[in-house]
Amino acid sequence: MVRRTPAPQLAGHVSSYYGFREDPGTAVRRREGPGTDIVVILTFEEDWLIDDERRTSLVGGLRNDQVTTEHPGRSYGMQINLAPPSAYGLFGVPMHLLAHRTVPLDDVLDASFVERVAEAGHWAARFDLLDELLARRLGEARRPSAGVSWAWRRLSETHGRAPVGALAQELGWSRKRIVARFREEVGLPPKAVARLFRFERARSLAELRDRPGWAEIALECGYYDQSHLINDFRAVTGRTPETFFQDTARAPA
Repeated sequence: MVRRTPAPQLAGHVSSYYGFREDPGTAVRRREGPGTDIVVILTFEEDWLIDDERRTSLVGGLRNDQVTTEHPGRSYGMQINLAPPSAYGLFGVPMHLLAHRTVPLDDVLDASFVERVAEAGHWAARFDLLDELLARRLGEARRPSAGVSWAWRRLSETHGRAPVGALAQELGWSRKRIVARFREEVGLPPKAVARLFRFERARSLAELRDRPGWAEIALECGYYDQSHLINDFRAVTGRTPETFFQDTARAPA
């Protein structure tokens, strides 16, 4: 896997991207996500199975549970992680149409650039080309609403701890309006988005510790208590936090 920081002009739009190449010689099946980004996968060779649906280059919307991915033993391509408000501007479709789904990239974006990126020859050239293409396309895209962009940043900065009611009050919006705007421009209501940010924060903190203290992590991440954290992990992954990380540690790299 090869990572590079996106160009400065992509800050706030592209959270990260990387290239990958895997050739274990046997089919690989994983449980992945959920995350707080809109995921764009550019595939240079074989198709993938996403929850048993065959996909080549694809877009994955926000979801509140994990997804099963599988490839036949070779995978080669790139992943772009977009902030949902930026994806809304880039794709030009209501983001709730992508929520809990993966769709072919061609359904929401002219994907003619995928072949150009694949043929760039080496990773540095591919990243340079992506910097150029994404900066131009985002510059031409419609802008998401300032209110949703601000509320999204607040949820991101606070790892989901900013109360939705306080966000709506600060914007001068009703709860009904903020829910409707998030559904249109993000894909999920703000309460569900806050839950994703808390889950991601808890997961990242646990990964940094040899023996995670779940009560401490729950408090640090804004859960009511340890039971609240455990229930969230079960809802998202189907497992308790402890079992989830044990399984992750045993999973193939």
